[in-house]
Amino acid sequence: MHFCYKSLKINKLGSFGNPFRGLWFDFFLKFRRFLHRGVPFWSFCGILLCVFFLAGCNRSEPETGNVSKCGEAVQFEKVGSSYISIGKLCGTDVAVLRSVIGRDTLVHKFVMLDSTAAALGTDLRRRGFPEDWLSAAVLRVPLKRVAALSTSQVGFMLRLGLRDKIVGVSDGQYIVDSILYERAQKNTVASIGYDAAALEKLMALKPDLVLDFTTGGDYDNYEQIARTSLPLMLTSEWQEDSPLAKLEWIKLYGILFGVRPLADSIFEHEKRLYKTLRDLIANSASRNGGVAGESPARGGSERRKEIPACAGMTNGCSEGETSPDNKSEKKLSSLVKVGEPAEPRLSSNSKHPIPNSLVTSNSELVTKSCPRVLAGMSYGGVWHAPGGRSFTANLIRDAGGCYLWSADTSRELTFSFEEVYALADSVDVWVNPSMFATVDEMVALEPRIKNIKAFRDKKIFQNDGRKGPHAGNDFYEGAITRPAELLWNFANCINGPIPGGNSLDTNYKWYRNIYYF
Repeated sequence: MHFCYKSLKINKLGSFGNPFRGLWFDFFLKFRRFLHRGVPFWSFCGILLCVFFLAGCNRSEPETGNVSKCGEAVQFEKVGSSYISIGKLCGTDVAVLRSVIGRDTLVHKFVMLDSTAAALGTDLRRRGFPEDWLSAAVLRVPLKRVAALSTSQVGFMLRLGLRDKIVGVSDGQYIVDSILYERAQKNTVASIGYDAAALEKLMALKPDLVLDFTTGGDYDNYEQIARTSLPLMLTSEWQEDSPLAKLEWIKLYGILFGVRPLADSIFEHEKRLYKTLRDLIANSASRNGGVAGESPARGGSERRKEIPACAGMTNGCSEGETSPDNKSEKKLSSLVKVGEPAEPRLSSNSKHPIPNSLVTSNSELVTKSCPRVLAGMSYGGVWHAPGGRSFTANLIRDAGGCYLWSADTSRELTFSFEEVYALADSVDVWVNPSMFATVDEMVALEPRIKNIKAFRDKKIFQNDGRKGPHAGNDFYEGAITRPAELLWNFANCINGPIPGGNSLDTNYKWYRNIYYF
């Protein structure tokens, strides 16, 4: 009786009786005819009650026990990413996306049904999905209209030729692509913004999906979006710790927009070029006694967003090393690494210990195998730098540089300015000086940086060599989809020309020397 009970609920009676409205008059006429034919009144009422009862039972949902399970476990593809898993379940594309906020990890599951599969229904229980997937968000693909609220998401879509699918961006002034920028200026592509009206703008767009991200900061609004009826997906490619892992997210966009073969071909092409170039750099360094090129070339460098300067940027805080809750305060000197560690002794100009193997008689750190690279900048006496397992650190390593804090295992570091200043004479190259575009801006904030060796040698590199019509920086939009070109450009900055790397498209120069541009 339980499965029939739903048809007798009060809130079901309205819809249950709808088919019979307007038929009552005809019913009474036929009722009189039955009585004239000698059919007993109570027998007729009993038949009528059975008809109503069975009709209500037929309208109820089938028992879940009768639903057949697809009988398979999810088959995830092998990927190099730490934050995305994609695969197949019950013959359908699925994905698991993770976003790390401090000590917490947000995990969201997605089931992507094409039009044919969706026509059979989107109820995952009826489709036989296992219990742990029943709460997954169901998306109908390919998507037609998307609001992309980070420049990284825009970059992936542009590389796949999906510009026309973008109906909303976070802030149009930060778009580099000239066509998309013009559309944002003309309001044919909406600039959602960060104010109280942002949610209303999204609701008015009615996109198939809102692509958003979270950093744990004040500008996060994904929780408000999640409370609406809008489909929402949080991406975290910006948290990846290597260029290839970041590019792997393009596969997800391939599924979402029905261009998976194109996405796979782009990834494999870039992966092959990147690894080939990385090997060329390593081989060149070994032939030249540890230095890949003969001299640092003029060009750009990789800049990341420091926490104080992140707010308001369309792609959030950074390239995988600036989450506000991922700070790690450690002693600088314990993280400097060259070859085998040695017993520390004090530098003549600092109370912080520096490994003996790095210090000469005049307390300079000697570049034994590759250019020593400093990253970050000081704010209010506190130096923010990417950790030894960050995107920046891995890019420096692949480009043939020696990051000063490569021994660290975190994503972000903070030091006092004095700790970094103690290593001033050991720095060959300086990259990522926060958001500064000129030497004068840097000196105005902290005059003492003039004593850092890389400053004196004019080897400071910034990543804003490719800009949009207004305030956009292509490092956060286009560079993420071209890791091989990115590595070539960066390696040329810190090491000089790379023999054999001329097959790459050298028009992409995100890094520049701030002294010469």
